[in-house]
Order: sequence, then structure tokens, then C-alpha cells
Amino acid sequence: MIRTIFILGLIITGTYYALQGPFYALLFYLWDAYFRPEDWTWLDFFKIGNLSFIIGAYLVVVTLLSGRKFILNGRIVLIALFLVQTLLSTLLSPHYEYSWPYWKEFLKINVIGYVMLLLVDDFLKFRMVLLVIALSSSVEGAKQGWLYLLTSPGWPNTNPLPFLGDNNGVAVGMLMLVPIFALLAQTTSRKWVRSSYWFLLIGVVYRALSTYSRGGFLASCFLGSTYWLKSRRKIRSLIVLLAMLIIIIPNLPDSFWARMHTIGTYQEEQDDSALGRLHFWQVALLMAQAHPILGVGFNAYNAAYDQYDFSQGRYGRSRSVHSSFFGVLAELGCPGLALFAIILFSALHSCHRVSKIVATHPELSYLKCAATSLTLSLFVFLIGGSFLAFQYQEILSHYIFLSFVLEDIAMRATTELAKVSSHPLDPDFLVYK
Repeated sequence: MIRTIFILGLIITGTYYALQGPFYALLFYLWDAYFRPEDWTWLDFFKIGNLSFIIGAYLVVVTLLSGRKFILNGRIVLIALFLVQTLLSTLLSPHYEYSWPYWKEFLKINVIGYVMLLLVDDFLKFRMVLLVIALSSSVEGAKQGWLYLLTSPGWPNTNPLPFLGDNNGVAVGMLMLVPIFALLAQTTSRKWVRSSYWFLLIGVVYRALSTYSRGGFLASCFLGSTYWLKSRRKIRSLIVLLAMLIIIIPNLPDSFWARMHTIGTYQEEQDDSALGRLHFWQVALLMAQAHPILGVGFNAYNAAYDQYDFSQGRYGRSRSVHSSFFGVLAELGCPGLALFAIILFSALHSCHRVSKIVATHPELSYLKCAATSLTLSLFVFLIGGSFLAFQYQEILSHYIFLSFVLEDIAMRATTELAKVSSHPLDPDFLVYK
């Protein structure tokens, strides 16, 4: 009952602010999309009321009525082409009925991403969007992480999280939040708030590791080492990393390290999990050979698997591809994979451009920190997503759009500095320095 009252209070508060303007409606939508209030209460109203659709429809309408100028550039054209490819793949797929509901969800994700481009036009709004995404999606994950760390250290946690799926999805999704929490901690002036972000960061890291996901482990190793290499204050960063290792490593048992050891020895040990992935990728190649232009259908690998499985069911039926890139190739064909790769490269390139744009403006260093955080999050996907079908996840698409948003913000900020170079910046603006 208390949980239901709490959720109703959040919905009423979100509704009130959403009525104040489209940006607040965007925040309300993101809270609903990542928090999933229907999973926090027993009331059927939240499950059948389709709150997400109502908020999303309202958001689109008020954005259109706000008179915002539409944005059309090469990046948007790429995403539009990718959407067209996914639509054609869906409509012409032998598994149309299976693909169509997934495609409608993917369309909604990209519409909201485009709305971000229109509404998020300064760093304060950009940071607020990241804050809502991070807090909404980490509440349960960070809670489980700390709960297991304090009460059941070393035990595997294979419980799914609604918006991420199984243990591999949880590992990658949680690790994609780590650079965001680091950014939020770096761009706040309140010590207790900064400590709260670091507390949540440790919780999501342990939640990721407690999945025993090997792809997540590789991504976490990359994340830690790259964070230290990119840090300007390497001594302090090293102390932070060592503190986290002291808290986490002793609580990882021999069974965890034994599973991580199979990353390089799966052939000798005949690890069915790892060997199964190799088989699933071979099946994906067979699908791509049979349907090189449009693939077997959007998100339809599972539905088509049995038809192309040459192992006579050794690894089960209707299996997942266990790779974002092989998944896109099998489901959308070669053009789909090419567009997907170009879009990812464009997002990373936007982050790189932000770092170059603000290189001569030390007062805009917080934008470089934001670019680094998004870059690290996208690289977590590139590593973890290589062993997981994560290609159509909401958090990935939104990070891609936010990379484009950040580049636009950096361009505007440097333009404004050029215009008012003889005037000091607003002190409130410098809090993100």
C-alpha cells in the first residue's frame, strides 16, 4: 500500500510539471520509461492504463505546439534511413507478426530521441535528462547491488531488471550508467549529493559484476582502466578506483573468477555457454546469406532460429543471437548493419568533436567531461553488446541522440563565448566547470 501511494505521488507530481512545458513532459516520460512504475505496484491500473503511451503522445503534441524548429541534418538522415530499413525488414519478413510489436516500440524510442534533440538545448537540461535516466534506471539495480554486497557477498544475482532483461543485459545496462554517475558527481557543488552519486555508482558496479556476466566483466575492466587513463587527476582517480576495488574484489568468490577464467579457455573446457554463442553467430551468418538485403525481420532472430539451426536443437529452441552486431546483420541484412555501424561511429565522432571544440575553452571543460562519459558508455555497449542482443535497447538509442545533443550544445556555447568574450560568464553556469 505504501509503495502504491508513493508511485501515485510521483505520477501526480510528474503530471503537474509536465503541464508546465514540453521539457518537463520529456522528463516525466523518461522517468516512466526507465523506472517502470507498473512493476512497482500490484494495481492493474498501471499495467492496462498504458501510462507510457499517454505521456509520450502528450509530449509529442506539446512539442509540436511549442513551435520548435525542426532539425534535419546528416545524422538525422542516417537514423531515418535506419528506421526505413527496419520498417521494410519488418513488413517483408516471414515473421511479420512477431516483429511488428517490437518495431512499434523501436519507433517510439526514436521519436523520443528526436524530441530530445529539439528540447534539450543547454547543459542544464542535458544534465537533468541524464539525472532522470540514471536515477530512474538505477534505483532497483543499486539497491540490489548494495543488498548483495552487504548480506550475500559473492552470490550470483541473476534476477532480471524490467527494462534490461536477463543477467547479461543487466550487466551492460548497469555499466553504461557508471560514467553517467561519475559525470553527475563531477558536476555538482554539493558534497552530500556527490557522495550519493558515488554510493549509487558502487551499487550498480557490484550489481553488474554479481550477474557473473563475462561480457560485463570485460566491459568493467575496460571502463576502469580507461577512466584512469583519461582522468586529468590520475592520483585521485587511482585512489577512487583502489577504494572501489577494496570494497568489491574481496567479495567476489572463487566461483566468480573460475567463470571469468573461461573467457580464454572455453574451447579446452568445452564451455557450452561460450560454444553456444559461436554457434548462434554462425546461424546469424546463415540468415544473412539467405536474406542479405533485409534480413529475417526486425528483432526476429529468435523466431527464425529453429529454421536455420544446424545443430538439431543442441543449444535449445528459439535461441537468442547473443551479439548485437550479428543480430543486426541477421535481422536487417548488410545495409542495416552498415547503417547501424555508421550511426554508432557518428555518435562517438560527435563526442570527439565536443572535446576538440571546447579544447581552447577551459571554462567549458564540463562539456568535455560529458563527452568522455558518453563515449565510455558507448564503448561499454561495444564490448558488452558484442556478446548480447542489446542493439535496440532504449538506453542505447537515447545515448546516441544525447551525443548529438551534446555536440549542438558545445557549438552553441562556443559561439556564445565568441560573442561575449569580453564579459564574464554567469557564476551559476560555472558550477559545471
